[in-house]
Amino acid sequence: MSNKIESFQADGLWNRWNIRWNNINPQMNIIVGINGSGKTTLLNILYDYYTNGSNPLALAMKIIPNKLDVGEKVIYLKSLDNYTQKDKRKRSNALLQELEYIVYQNKDNFSFFNYRMSMLDHPEKALEISRRINDFLKLVNEIFMETGKELVIRESRLVFVQGKSIIELEKLSSGEKQLLLILLNVFLLEGKPAVVFMDEPEIALHVSWQYKLLDTLTNLNPEAQFIVTTHSPSIFGNGWGSNVVYMEDILEKA
Repeated sequence: MSNKIESFQADGLWNRWNIRWNNINPQMNIIVGINGSGKTTLLNILYDYYTNGSNPLALAMKIIPNKLDVGEKVIYLKSLDNYTQKDKRKRSNALLQELEYIVYQNKDNFSFFNYRMSMLDHPEKALEISRRINDFLKLVNEIFMETGKELVIRESRLVFVQGKSIIELEKLSSGEKQLLLILLNVFLLEGKPAVVFMDEPEIALHVSWQYKLLDTLTNLNPEAQFIVTTHSPSIFGNGWGSNVVYMEDILEKA
């Protein structure tokens, strides 16, 4: 078995198409195509198969993937308009709930503060964890520098400071929340092999952030495999053009 997706076939998509995707890049794949071409559907099928081992969406009649190593981390960062509220009792919107979930303690032990508190249970790793956190804050602050905001840890909270003002996560713009959510998810993979699906990450991001995004993600985790859909040329404008995959090239009539 491999720790990367190498090839993927699915027959009978919408009873019209077969997917034939071979030679999948082990680091970065950028899927492009017109609206309705099946980009998000492909991510949904891939994610459901590699997390559930089946085809619960029933969008394809038959799936032939390569197997991943048991325990491989697979995450799916959806487009801004496809997040759903984790707790409908709260007044905060779905994006803020997703961000708070990944920042503060959660039942999956997959959050920034779960990771930070792990220094208590694993003192032998404390220096490494502290170094990684400091490097992460530095990276985020380099990106946010043009906004005048700085990400810091204050009283067990993750907040931004701008001059003398404290800016809570809820006060961030949609693009700032989206970018921080993406970076935190990839950071928490701890540099280990993983597969990261991302659907239209450019939504609400300034063009300069779109341009830097893929370099930033591969620097955060060189061991991860990214499969990204986009409508924005700025996402792959910084030397990633050879990693573009056209939907029309991996679809054939059933």
